[in-house]
Amino acid sequence: MLDFLPEEMEASDLNRVTFGVLTEPNQVTTQYIEMQQNSVSNTVPVLSGPTVITAQPQGETRQERRPIPVNTLNWISTPRSQLTVLSGTHFLSNVEQLEIQQIVDLSTLLGRLKKKFQYRVKVPKAETLFLAMETESKNESSGWSCSRLTRDDFQLNIVDQCGETAFTMIMNSMWTFALNKSHSMSVLSPNLIGTIGQNLHIIGSSFTVYDAIGKRLCNIYGPNVSDCCMYQESQFQVISIDGTHQIASLMHQWDNILHDYIMLITFPSDLDIKFKTLLLAAAFLLEYLYFRQLRR
Repeated sequence: MLDFLPEEMEASDLNRVTFGVLTEPNQVTTQYIEMQQNSVSNTVPVLSGPTVITAQPQGETRQERRPIPVNTLNWISTPRSQLTVLSGTHFLSNVEQLEIQQIVDLSTLLGRLKKKFQYRVKVPKAETLFLAMETESKNESSGWSCSRLTRDDFQLNIVDQCGETAFTMIMNSMWTFALNKSHSMSVLSPNLIGTIGQNLHIIGSSFTVYDAIGKRLCNIYGPNVSDCCMYQESQFQVISIDGTHQIASLMHQWDNILHDYIMLITFPSDLDIKFKTLLLAAAFLLEYLYFRQLRR
């Protein structure tokens, strides 16, 4: 079969023809060529300047973002700026509820100081807006007077978060011809904001709120009991002058956290600030007339 091959053919050539096996030099040459091809294809290009990424890589198809799983349609942001310095009655803006808590002073309980009442006015479960402190009235500071037998004055100094006097509440009282005591509360900041006057009835409590010029703003009605038999937990309704709707409410109720009674005031958040101030004064007037004796 291999007789036709020439005699001078070497063994390596014979192996290449018969079995297709490459010799060692040819194998080295082939491997070198393959290495050159691989090195050229895998070489990373070197950039002459700095690389700046101007856009994030994106796929060919962009999917929409998943919606937030919280409904934000009914969210209401307060317009009050956190950088705005408030003072005085402006702390009552956008407030829907106020809570009046009496502050008990240990020195007063021990008899070291003359008993005067202090209150904390705050948003329920939130910040304290005002501190109310009883101050000496003109009759007390001037010593004994015959007017003290017929009058029972009560003055509160309301201090805001800035330490400034927001407004002053002065309660005046006098005996009437029917041998009943009539009480009224005036609110100043520093000018007169309005007054709250007591309407005398045999049974039931009634008050009228007036503005600075004497215009009637609303009426306040309490339980149909005499003043000396007022319930510890009572609700007073603030009704419009025409009697068609309720504007706000004042409630004297027990607080399980404080283990004490509080006065809760509820009104619309967009109610006029001066109107809110007068309702706050009405709550202090109710506290003085009916509920202050409970803590003595």
